[in-house]
Amino acid sequence: MKNVSKLALFVAAGMVSAGVQAATIDIREDTTMGIEGEYALSYQTEENVAGDSTDTLSGGFELGIGAVRSFDNFDAYAEITLETSVASDDDSATEAADQVIGLEGDFGQVEFGDSDGVYEDLITDSLDLFEDAGVAGADVTENNSMLTFYGPSMNGLSFNFQTAIEDDGEGDEGSAEQAIQATIAYDFGAGAVHAGYDDRGLNADSSDETLGVATVFGLGAATEIALKYEAETVSDEDTDYTGLGLAYDYGMGSLYGAVQSVSPDVGSSRTEFAMGVDYSLEDDFKVYGEYQDFDNDANDAADSLMSFGLVYNF
Repeated sequence: MKNVSKLALFVAAGMVSAGVQAATIDIREDTTMGIEGEYALSYQTEENVAGDSTDTLSGGFELGIGAVRSFDNFDAYAEITLETSVASDDDSATEAADQVIGLEGDFGQVEFGDSDGVYEDLITDSLDLFEDAGVAGADVTENNSMLTFYGPSMNGLSFNFQTAIEDDGEGDEGSAEQAIQATIAYDFGAGAVHAGYDDRGLNADSSDETLGVATVFGLGAATEIALKYEAETVSDEDTDYTGLGLAYDYGMGSLYGAVQSVSPDVGSSRTEFAMGVDYSLEDDFKVYGEYQDFDNDANDAADSLMSFGLVYNF
């Protein structure tokens, strides 16, 4: 389930976990607890190039619980996110939990745990406008056990750095693999420009890497546009991603869409697109419909996706 605003580059580069919950409780003068949640239900029809279709009904529930304590010069916080999802072809539910702890102050923000990747936050998510549909993104490091530094904004300029160390599990002695991500951002008021790098260090070839640039800006009060370019290297093979996204707030909801060219060194290029519309029935309760064209050519590959669903946030 996606639980971020459309065209998320307008969100501050540092995802401040503490203090963003929908409901808060003051435990004592310097300590606050908060809770937020989301429920989503979706019906999807996916068709492959050969014309075979698969229907799926799925739902999921996500709950975030956090606490923050204020000291003289910084805040300390912790948050856990629980997620349960149930699909129509699986009677059992799968549960996952993400946990983060951190410090925030004038120096910026330091966080450890299952943090979102800083590259994904500022580059990939520039075209993440959708609940179910969407366009492809370059390969990035998975976000588990990450140590992240979110730098403070200095006249609109900020940077983030993230690293992870993991035992590769090979051999009696084993060895440690390290992943590094870094981003830089400039907020110019009407929008933002971001650049990012991910060395794909965990369980990837030494030559694997991903870099990208993205910008998001507003046209008037109701329209936002995103542009993204990514260069991905996997096993010495390069793929370029060039995309455009647009979101329009029509008052009771949003119209949104994205188109992207995917150009690999090996294989055929393709142009994929996706579009959607949502409608707010009440505050924090919306319904939506989305369509995606993958532009694949292999018989067993997905060709199109259509979905309808609802999302309730609290």
